[in-house]
Amino acid sequence: MAGLGDFVDKAKEWAGKNPEKADSFVDKGGDALKGKFAGHDEQFDQAGDKAKEFLHGGENPPPPQGEQPPPPPPQ
Repeated sequence: MAGLGDFVDKAKEWAGKNPEKADSFVDKGGDALKGKFAGHDEQFDQAGDKAKEFLHGGENPPPPQGEQPPPPPPQ
């Protein structure tokens, strides 16, 4: 049985070979969420940017399964 890490590795590999398609899928997902949750466009745009960065080899991978990400900085 493949684990989440295997799935993530395969997604990154595919995104590396198909960067325009990967970005398009991330954008389409964000647009769908914006339609369901009005008023949160900026948050979905930021999440999409982070997803694209991660898929293209960025330095912000998601936290390991079972761990919580650090809290956001105070505003």
